[in-house]
Amino acid sequence: MEIELTAEQRAFRESCGKLAANLAARWHRGRGPHDIDPPTPGEDSWSRVVDSGWLAIGLREENGGAGASVVDLTVLAERLGYHAVPAPVLGAVIAAEQLQTWNAPSGLLQDLAEGGLRLAPVLDAGLRTLAGAAEDSLAWDAAGAEAAVIPATGVAHSLGDALPFADPTRAVRPLGAPSALPALTLTPPGDDAAARLGAFALSLLTADLLGTMQAALDAALDHARTREQFGAPIGSFQAVQQLLADGHVLVEATRSASYHAAWAVDALSGAEALRAARVAKAFASRSAVEVCESAVQVFGGIGMTWEAPAHIWLRRAHAGRTVFGDEHHHQGVLADDDLHRS
Repeated sequence: MEIELTAEQRAFRESCGKLAANLAARWHRGRGPHDIDPPTPGEDSWSRVVDSGWLAIGLREENGGAGASVVDLTVLAERLGYHAVPAPVLGAVIAAEQLQTWNAPSGLLQDLAEGGLRLAPVLDAGLRTLAGAAEDSLAWDAAGAEAAVIPATGVAHSLGDALPFADPTRAVRPLGAPSALPALTLTPPGDDAAARLGAFALSLLTADLLGTMQAALDAALDHARTREQFGAPIGSFQAVQQLLADGHVLVEATRSASYHAAWAVDALSGAEALRAARVAKAFASRSAVEVCESAVQVFGGIGMTWEAPAHIWLRRAHAGRTVFGDEHHHQGVLADDDLHRS
C-alpha cells in the first residue's frame, strides 16, 4: 500500500473540512458551562449532512451508496474529529454498515442513505463491542436517532434520553421497548465479514481520534506562537517545544496506523484487517489522550477554562479511547491471539 491520499481524496478531505467546520461552529458558538447535554442536530444541519452524501458513500451501489473505500470514510471521520462535529454521522454510518453486513433489505439501506431513517449502533455496557439487546446495552452517537436495530434479532428498539457522558458532542442512550418499526429478517454474516465489520468500526474511531489530536496539537502550536511570557513567545521555550514535538510524533504515527487499518479493511482478510485495526485503535487511544493533555498544558491556565476549546478535544479523546475498546482491551486480545498461535 501507499500511505498517501489521492488527489480526489485530498479534494474530498477539503470539502468535508469546510462543511464540518460550519456544522461545528453552529454548536460551539454561544455555549457555556451549563450547556452540557449532547446536542441534537436541527433539521437544517442534518439536511446538509444528508445532502453531502456522507451517509451513503460507504454503502454499496445496489444499496443506494457510492461504494467508496474505507480510506475515503476515514478521511471523513478524521475531519469530523478535527472539528468536534456534534452531528451523529459516525453512529449512522456504522449502523448502516452493520445492517449491510447482515444483508438488510436494500430499501432500508437506501432509506438510511437518504436520511429518511436515523439509526444508531448498539454497544455493550462498557461501550467496547457491538452488542445485542441486553438490558444494559447502549446506543452510541445516537443524538436524534429514532431507533436502534439489533441485527441478531432484527428487532428495532426505541431509545431513552441521553445519559451523562464524557464527550459533550455525542449522545449515549439506553435501549427502550421494541419500536414500531417492522422486524427484519437478516442473514448472519460469516466469520470473515463479521471480523471485517469490527475492523470497519475500529478504523473509523481511530480516524476520529486522529482528527481530535491533530486539532488539539494545531491549536497548541498557534497558541505557542502568539502567547508571550517574559517578553518572548512561549514556543521559544524548550519545555514547550518538547511537548509539541512529542505530540507531532504521536499524531503522525497515528496517521500511519489509521491509513493502514483503513486500507486493510478493503485489501486483506477479515482477520488480518481486524488485527491491524486493533493495533491502530490501541495506539490511537493512548496517543490521543496524551496529545490532548499536552495541549491543555501548553494553553496553561486558560486551558482549564470552559472558554478554551481544549476541554472539548480532551473529553472527546477520553470518550473515543473507551468506545470500541481502549488500548488495554485490544492489547489483551492481541496478546491472547499471539499466545494461541504459538
